[in-house]
Amino acid sequence: MRNSYLVSDATVAGKPDLFLVRPMEGNHFQLSATSNLDGKLLRNGFIFIDERGDITLAEVKSKLKQKVWFLGGSANLKSIYLEDVKLEIENPYNLASAKIISGGIYLQQTEDATKALKERKFLNFVKQNADSPVALVELGYLMRYISIPGFFKDSGFGSPAEMYGALSSRLRQTSEAKAIKKKIDGALKK
Repeated sequence: MRNSYLVSDATVAGKPDLFLVRPMEGNHFQLSATSNLDGKLLRNGFIFIDERGDITLAEVKSKLKQKVWFLGGSANLKSIYLEDVKLEIENPYNLASAKIISGGIYLQQTEDATKALKERKFLNFVKQNADSPVALVELGYLMRYISIPGFFKDSGFGSPAEMYGALSSRLRQTSEAKAIKKKIDGALKK
């Protein structure tokens, strides 16, 4: 019998992590829980399926820490946002190729953002999803490259200030957006 797992690190230190284990019924499983966002816009986690039903959170964390498992690189792990989503999984040991059947708005937007980055159309993605927390999160990831001279000019992504300006006023008021703005302002001063 296979078992499904949902893991999400706590967004605030000292709070408990989310760790659910459910036996699969045939080729189906459902994981349901409530989660406190602790003031954040989204909470991410991941799912995996295993024959064992006794895997512990400590074991999962150890595999991640030792790089036995790598989120985004291990086929048996599927990174998700905690939201209502129904996935079609053809191979339980390759969740990366799971298709969204219903729900999964933020998961779909994450896939769209990845495609926009590859096609160098990220500014268009931000404009089309101006009020989506995913646009803000993905822009935050992109800011890791702000100190590389000419990165944004040569990439066709648009300038960091232009991408930030495309976010909705609601998102620009969040602490995450203010941290991005601070990085942009700091880079402009150099």
